[in-house]
Amino acid sequence: MDHCSLILLFIGLLFTCTAIGSKSGDKTDHLPQSILELKTFYEVVEILEKRGVLTEYQAEKEKQIYIEYGTKLVGKKKLLTTEEFLSSDRRESIISFSNVVAVLAGVTVFIAASTLITIFVLPRLTDIPVDAWEKILYFLAFSLMFLNPHSWLVFLGCLVFFIALSLTFKLRHRQNNNVQEMSWILFAVWSVAALYQQNREAGYLATMALESALGFVVIQGELITVIGFENEAFIPSGTLSSFFLILIGTFLHITRINAFTIPFTRPFLFIGTFVYFIGLIILSSRLYYDEHKNQDLFWFLQVVSFLSGLLSMLFGPLFGIPFIQAVGGTMFVFWLLEKYAELMSWRDLSGIAVNLFGFGILLYTVAYFLRAFP
Repeated sequence: MDHCSLILLFIGLLFTCTAIGSKSGDKTDHLPQSILELKTFYEVVEILEKRGVLTEYQAEKEKQIYIEYGTKLVGKKKLLTTEEFLSSDRRESIISFSNVVAVLAGVTVFIAASTLITIFVLPRLTDIPVDAWEKILYFLAFSLMFLNPHSWLVFLGCLVFFIALSLTFKLRHRQNNNVQEMSWILFAVWSVAALYQQNREAGYLATMALESALGFVVIQGELITVIGFENEAFIPSGTLSSFFLILIGTFLHITRINAFTIPFTRPFLFIGTFVYFIGLIILSSRLYYDEHKNQDLFWFLQVVSFLSGLLSMLFGPLFGIPFIQAVGGTMFVFWLLEKYAELMSWRDLSGIAVNLFGFGILLYTVAYFLRAFP
């Protein structure tokens, strides 16, 4: 079998799988798989009805579809009332359990398929030029991202696109600023996939690519994982950009102006909060001050860090975004730990014991504060 025959066979199998998957769906294929997201769709329909975009009949028909599908999601045999539908599943989660399982399934299938291809298929396909493989990977990636409605296949397509783009950069021998250039391309393509498919997992990937383009990195080494910025120059801009992501995510969460923004609301809030506080911890550290010797900036950053942690614990529950309280509160405790370690003396054993006792009291104070203002 020659090279062209192999490629045509591969493309034919892909179209067959895509056609079978599309026929198996029904009218609920494009509806979200969590009751919380479904309620967001319901609220958008209500807003459109109030603005006169939808007639009362159209809005009621659409809302009835959401209530019926919500009844199916919660496992009730009796149809939920409107009040039961709106009050169900009040607790927010970053990703629903079904989406977590879907993501894990996609990663598992990807690893298993890669292993099987390496063992059984790759030895027979080594004669195919690398350029042909590059085209096949791009075709597979865009087909999975845009030609099927299943969320875990969209996520798999995003991973395949990353592999294809990495291969492109390797083949073209691009050495200058590889990470930033790749990150911007990934952000653009994954954002389009997230909006087109209304896929939150793709939204998370796009947000992580954006943070990577702004200099935030996670480096895995032997027995150690380093989380921070690629170099010192990226810290101020990356921290400020993450703050704007929090503001945008909060605005989208409060206003819910467009259903198409749903894939980015939580990723902006969660990842933006995490990177923002990492940046603040670095910028407000004594080590950073010793490097730049700016006393006014040092104390200003202490105030900003303290107020940021305090406001995240107060306004997170107020705006119905509890995971901002969780992430911001956790990073605030880390910041307090850093400040306490910088201020106290750790020279002798008795001093260490006294300092640890004081830090325990500090943590109890924070815990009491969180209980008093849930």
